[in-house]
Amino acid sequence: MSNNILVSIWMLTYNHEQYLEQALESILMQKRDFDLEIVIGDDLSTDNTRNLIRSYAERYPKIIKPILRDVNIGIAKNFADTWFNCKGKYIALLEGDDYWTDSKKLQKQINFLEANPEYTACYTKAKEINELTNRVKITNEDDNDATGLKELLSGGWFMRTGSIVARNNLFDEFPDFFYRYGSTDFFLHLLIAKNGPIKFIDEVTNVYRRHEGGITQDFQSKQIKFNKNKIELLREVDLYFDKKFTSDISKLVRKLNNSTAVQFYSKKNYIQTCLYFIKGDLFQYLKHRKKAIH
Repeated sequence: MSNNILVSIWMLTYNHEQYLEQALESILMQKRDFDLEIVIGDDLSTDNTRNLIRSYAERYPKIIKPILRDVNIGIAKNFADTWFNCKGKYIALLEGDDYWTDSKKLQKQINFLEANPEYTACYTKAKEINELTNRVKITNEDDNDATGLKELLSGGWFMRTGSIVARNNLFDEFPDFFYRYGSTDFFLHLLIAKNGPIKFIDEVTNVYRRHEGGITQDFQSKQIKFNKNKIELLREVDLYFDKKFTSDISKLVRKLNNSTAVQFYSKKNYIQTCLYFIKGDLFQYLKHRKKAIH
C-alpha cells in the first residue's frame, strides 16, 4: 500500500446493487488534491453487488480495494475488518446505499482536520430520504459547534455515517460487546469522541437513505428489536465508561423506550405501549393513552 494515501473511504455493502453505482460515483466525483483508496467490505451479497464492485475495481484498480467475503460474517465483523483494512491517515465513511452530494465534501473536511489537530473527526448535515414514506428532512439542524461523549450519550444517533471523516489509528480494537449488537456506527462515534472533540460543519454534503432493506427499517417489528438492542448496548457502554455518564445514558434510554412505545402503538398493542411509556416518559404515556381510548 502506498504511503501517499491520505484518505481511506470505508464502505460496507450487502445487496446494494440498486444504490452502489451512485455511491461510488459520488466518491469518484470528489475534487481533491490528495490520494485516496476505497475499501469495500461486501458481506456475501446475493444480488449483483459483487459484480458491480468487481467492475469498478477493474476500472479503478489503484483506488478501489474490494474485500469480498467467502461467507456472511455479519455487520459487526464486516464493519470492524473493513475499518482495520483502511490505511489512510483519515477514514471517510460511506455505506453502499448512501451517497455524497457535494463534490468538495472531502477536501473541506480534510482541510479542517489538517488545520485543527485537536479534533478527532468532523461531520456535517445530511439529507435523509425515507423511501417508504417519501419523507425528506435535513438532519442535525440545531447541533452544537462541537460534539463530545456527553452530547452523544444524551443525544444518541444524530451523526449520519456518510457525513463523517475521522482520524485513523485512534484505537486498536473494538470491545467484545461491539460484535453482539447492531448499532455499530454509534459505538464507533463514541470511540472517536473518547479521543477528542468532533467538529460539526453546518453544510449538507450527503444523502442518507431509509429503505426496505436498511437495518433500521420496517417501523414496527424491526424497529422495536433495534431499539431493544440499542438499550442493551447502552448498558454495556455505561460500564465501558465506568458509569461516568450514567445520567446522560439514562436520558437516552428513556427516549428509546418512548420510541419503542410509539412502534407498539402503531401496531395497536396498547399494553406494550403503556409499559414502554411508563419506562420512558409518563407524560407521553398519558398522551397516547388518551388517543388509544378515543
